[in-house]
Amino acid sequence: MLDRTKAPETYEIDAVSIQIAEVTNLSNGARLHTIKSETQPVVRLDFVFKAGKWYESEKGSSDLAAKVLLEGSLNHSAKQIADKVAYYGASFDNNHGYDRTEFTLYCLAKYTSELLALVLDVLQNPAFPEEEFNLLKQRTIQSLKVQRQKNNYLSTHSFTQQVYGDRHPYTFGFDEGVLEAISIEDVKTFYRNRFVTQELEVFACGAIDDILQRELQNKISALQLEPSAASASHKNLQEITGANEKYKLVQVAESLQSSIRIGKRFPKPNHQDYQKLLILNEVLGGYFGSRLMRNIREDKGYTYGIYSVISPKEQDSLFYIGTDVNFAVTDHTIEEVLKEVKQLQQEEIPAEELETVKNYMLGKFLNDISTIFDQCDRYKRIVTHQLTPEHYNNYVTTIRTVTAPELQDLAKQYLQEEDFYTSVAGRTK
Repeated sequence: MLDRTKAPETYEIDAVSIQIAEVTNLSNGARLHTIKSETQPVVRLDFVFKAGKWYESEKGSSDLAAKVLLEGSLNHSAKQIADKVAYYGASFDNNHGYDRTEFTLYCLAKYTSELLALVLDVLQNPAFPEEEFNLLKQRTIQSLKVQRQKNNYLSTHSFTQQVYGDRHPYTFGFDEGVLEAISIEDVKTFYRNRFVTQELEVFACGAIDDILQRELQNKISALQLEPSAASASHKNLQEITGANEKYKLVQVAESLQSSIRIGKRFPKPNHQDYQKLLILNEVLGGYFGSRLMRNIREDKGYTYGIYSVISPKEQDSLFYIGTDVNFAVTDHTIEEVLKEVKQLQQEEIPAEELETVKNYMLGKFLNDISTIFDQCDRYKRIVTHQLTPEHYNNYVTTIRTVTAPELQDLAKQYLQEEDFYTSVAGRTK
């Protein structure tokens, strides 16, 4: 019988095992990454194109291109696509990002063949129906108008403009009116230029036997998406043009709250300091027991929540602190945030606090790789960010071995107040 008077035993985490895929180079230039697991009779297929905002010529074209593909192919209407996916109890959707666009299918393994044909038809034979495109564009514009009423949207948009410049692809969100100018021809051009099999990565994970694996190889090899000659090597090489002004206020009249963003550019995931910076960020504002939460929420009562995060892209990373507070305490909140940052530079993190953060991060990491789909997501990050296969074992080792003096030195190097950009959407006292 379980003795509830005794705490469960704890164990040191020495290493982790992330499944590495079997990689097949297909005849059409695509790569198929296969990770097998018989735990559940489910399969997930991710079709990942280099077709994010980074590759846009017309701002907004990548977003609309990703969405319009689900509005119908030459062989299936949007309704037929949705009905067939629902009939098999599956899920088929897209995720548009800064660097990549993904189309993801979840289904029972026994229905993979039927649904794979549908997915390939959607990717290869888009109809670009003009009426549906116009409705899609209007829905997207209406959604944008709603979002632009929110302070947190405005502050993040303004903050990333400060860091990267107005037209850089890593600037969050859209200015009002940008999407109005996008035409169906702009979307078709983006599709022809960026949805190409030569740069396609397909990640297949789940209950995949040898027969299904061969079928995936054969059918995906038949997908032929050729780039136009003019844009085969196109990349957005626009320079980052950060603003001279370090503080920006986006006035929102009569707003009772202000949304605050404070931060700067950070190293990419393959940088030698990146994993240690993740630990430093966790101490500052990465979890519920962080210093920012204890000070700004628990002690001062200025907010329901405050966080700090490192957001990695393929070409850059961004560190920022975010919170929403009553407009009357906006300046006080910024002062307290900077005090917490300064303390990390002036004093070593106490041993007990650092140990708590380390245990939390290790436990969360194990929970985050508990399913085959979680492990595939981690492996996918290794591929898209060009990391080493040992990246996550190095991550565990770094958490276990990093010292307080090392973190203090990193705070002095990377968290200098004069390097921060601050954006506030709302009003001040």
